[in-house]
Amino acid sequence: MISCMNKLRDIGKYRLITNGDFDLCEADVFLLDSLVLIDIRNFYFDGLNPNSASGLHQLLVTMSPNKQVRPDVVFGFALAETCFRQEGFDRLRCRRIYRAVQTVVNWNQEKIDKAFDSRHPPVKRDKQWEKGKVSIPSPSMLGMDDGDPRSFIMPAYGALLHLLKLVQGANRHNGVEKFQEHCEWVREELGCVSAYARVIAAALLLGDEASKGKARSLLKVDHTRKSLGQKAWNAAWDAWFIQALDGYRLGMLVPPARLEHQSNYVGANAVLVTAKDQVWLDSITDFSVAFSPSAQKEISYPLICSTVTMHNQEAEKCLEEELRRDKLSFPEHIRNGDLIGKMSRAINNLENELNLPVRSFDVD
Repeated sequence: MISCMNKLRDIGKYRLITNGDFDLCEADVFLLDSLVLIDIRNFYFDGLNPNSASGLHQLLVTMSPNKQVRPDVVFGFALAETCFRQEGFDRLRCRRIYRAVQTVVNWNQEKIDKAFDSRHPPVKRDKQWEKGKVSIPSPSMLGMDDGDPRSFIMPAYGALLHLLKLVQGANRHNGVEKFQEHCEWVREELGCVSAYARVIAAALLLGDEASKGKARSLLKVDHTRKSLGQKAWNAAWDAWFIQALDGYRLGMLVPPARLEHQSNYVGANAVLVTAKDQVWLDSITDFSVAFSPSAQKEISYPLICSTVTMHNQEAEKCLEEELRRDKLSFPEHIRNGDLIGKMSRAINNLENELNLPVRSFDVD
């Protein structure tokens, strides 16, 4: 088993999580989350914000191309989170964000410095925008021809929605029993175990008081203005971005610049730029590559190990047993030819049970 720890750095208000021990100048990919995109949009259209200007300036310079390397700045996942709501694709919301980010991330340091020295927002120099010649993006323009990107978060959303259902309105509960009930539902009904959602559940139901508090904060358990569906949806995207770091490390996600050399691709140095709760989620997990023998050959798959501090020994044993059952169910899940359909039906049934106003996924 090969273990790799992520590293954490700060630039202003932004937290940078790397998928290995390397200097930022050696990064192949900068992966932006949705709040970073919103800051770029606000800067592009409204000008400098004193609270984020210096950090955003330094961040853009760090990601800009130089003589040694031209890193890929990936913002498609954050666009998907921002523009593909539970109700569907919000094209008007996407237009301003897409224009701002697509423009700014392609600037070199000279253009970045000039924009931050100007008294006027960058959009004032965007003649196409000023003349109304920038079209509303379509999913295909965003590189999303292969389907609905909301399916990325389907396993985590379903699991976290079920978790929130179990703990809503309950000040005290038997954490071990709730965790066992949750894990069984995920394996049997949802049909797909999301590793990071499972770690969040372990922290909330089996962890010590500090871990439970962090999990409640991530899930916004005590926020009354958001529905359970909105809470689960947002937390599922938080988990997805950490998962994407693993994807770049394993070679499951390939930077555009390396697509033509994909046969020799062994993984990328990736950096997640975030202003959200992924830092805590990253801190309670350890990434490993496990190897499982099959009939033909040995196959590898990612294994996310929880480093949550457990409440007691009973909780530790419960987590170990559920992890054992997860591993046994893994081969069956990957053989399921209708896994998306199974997950959609399970989520739809759960949303109906909770009387949520929105159905997130179509059911045939």
